[in-house]
Amino acid sequence: MGAIDSLLRKRLILCVGCGGVGKTTTAAALALAAARHARRAAVITVDPARRLKDALGLDGLSTEPHRVEVDETLHFDALALDIKRTFDSLIERFAPSAEVAQRIQSNRLYQELSDGLAGSAEYMAMEKLHELLHAHRYQTLVVDTPPSVHARDLLAAPNRLTTLLGSRAVSLLQAPSTLLSGTTSRVARLGLSTLLKALERWTGLELLHDLSDFVGGFEAMIGGFSKRADEISALLRAPATAFVLVTTPEPHTVETTIAFHRELTAGGFPVAGIIANRVLAFPRFDDPAALVTAWEEPLRHKLLLNYAELRELSRRDRRALRRLHDATGAPLLAAVPAVTDAPTSLAALQRFAHRLVP
Repeated sequence: MGAIDSLLRKRLILCVGCGGVGKTTTAAALALAAARHARRAAVITVDPARRLKDALGLDGLSTEPHRVEVDETLHFDALALDIKRTFDSLIERFAPSAEVAQRIQSNRLYQELSDGLAGSAEYMAMEKLHELLHAHRYQTLVVDTPPSVHARDLLAAPNRLTTLLGSRAVSLLQAPSTLLSGTTSRVARLGLSTLLKALERWTGLELLHDLSDFVGGFEAMIGGFSKRADEISALLRAPATAFVLVTTPEPHTVETTIAFHRELTAGGFPVAGIIANRVLAFPRFDDPAALVTAWEEPLRHKLLLNYAELRELSRRDRRALRRLHDATGAPLLAAVPAVTDAPTSLAALQRFAHRLVP
């Protein structure tokens, strides 16, 4: 069994890498290939650009599974993350009562911040993965992550949000009036009080009350958040999980991929290997000049110059792949040749998947 076939037997595959390397297309193609290997498969995007629907030829995606019919016998599901909806679902699961859940969801600060609270998007992505895997609906779940700088946030999110919710700063917000009583300077208390009143007039919110209500509602759920974060952290490092570094042979992309591989392995995340897209594989001829004798100058000269340039680019790509292997030790799962047709339809995606997994 080849390395790429072994990859398709994993329960969770995360495609990571910098922007513009074809992660979205690769993730969709891996889900298609898994389905072709008789696996119940799905692909989910947490990339805010939402390019997955274009690769699948769909009008839109949502948090609910959308069945992608490849042909009469072949299909897989596609989903996109809805942060607000996932956050609401999590509140309903961990709140001690339906009344507490309703109180949090109706809080004006929650309604404003649930989409943008630091770390919430990444945490909700991990929560959605946890939900899908524990539903045992899919045998293979492929994740299209944001570019690498944001993927680091994605992997750190399970513990970061729970640390925030349990921090002393958040505890202070639960009783925000102590901000005023804890300030020793009379001038400082007056300034802070004036600022809070101005904010209340500007936002239309009863700021102190809403802060207290918002944070207080989470107090009973911190234990549930922490337990879930630990489960997700273990899930990301499980033997059934595989990280795939998606890259191109461009020099700066190769160096970014090497650095990201170093971070993943240091964090204990299982890296299955590397998929290189847009690799130029150009044939080598013993006597290229003999191939263009039928053409007259100056066309013959231009053809030979083009051949020399393409050969050099091909050598550059091979050197880049050797550099990747030497620096990471990770196997090259696939080298997908450079093509001119962008996979923006199912037919094009099938062609890409065939190049990825013959």
